[in-house]
Amino acid sequence: MKDAPPPLANRIARKVRSLFMRSELQAYLSSISADNPLRGLPAKIVGDASADPTELFNHYDAFGFWVAARLARETRPRRILDIGSPKAQNAILSAYHDVTAVVLADCHDRFSAIRYVQHDVTLPLPFPAGAFDCFTSTVALPLIGLGRYGDRLDGNSLPNLVSELGRVMSDDAILLISMTVGPNLLAFNNGWYLDLATIRSLFAGWRLVEVVVDNWSSPKGLDRGDVSQRFANVEQLPVIARGDYRVAFCALVRQTEPADGS
Repeated sequence: MKDAPPPLANRIARKVRSLFMRSELQAYLSSISADNPLRGLPAKIVGDASADPTELFNHYDAFGFWVAARLARETRPRRILDIGSPKAQNAILSAYHDVTAVVLADCHDRFSAIRYVQHDVTLPLPFPAGAFDCFTSTVALPLIGLGRYGDRLDGNSLPNLVSELGRVMSDDAILLISMTVGPNLLAFNNGWYLDLATIRSLFAGWRLVEVVVDNWSSPKGLDRGDVSQRFANVEQLPVIARGDYRVAFCALVRQTEPADGS
């Protein structure tokens, strides 16, 4: 989605500050050496565009790396079905893998190797059985059927989609998804927060083989703490209050034996 323009007051402040930036421009121009090929080129002040140099490696970035790292361990390209992941993640994966991304609207990508299919996933998926051997989704599943992005309102859409994944995925498929993990709660228009027991129940027929938790992904902006402890396994998941969550990266494969191991 396109970023909203800065608030009006902020834009006015930037414009006013630009009036006092002429001295900075002159200092910069005078520092250009005589042999610099940029010396003498036209220049203008466009306003105060100062920015914070800190750019957080957020859970979207981390999940994209986690997916790519898992797939890089293999020697074969995967047939990936994606719902809701960042376009950059899918585009990078499409350089080696066959990526099909289900979208609600045309994103005008005519450059990457992604195959886009416009479809509302509250409805049955328009693919044959066994068409894919990998599924990716970045914190999109908890939002399906809530109408937030123009999809249909449907309280059964998430379990129905999981059932559809069981149909369109091959027997050796892997699901790589990120979920909002916390005490069970529907935060309407923001998504489902689900505990791991509920996630396991939702994905009946699949087995969780890895869970990585981003301890810095709370929507409440809690004290982040030691960066070395940011990404943890499920045993290190902190106690989470109702209404809060952590984003967890989950890898699932087909259940090959009864869930109780008998």
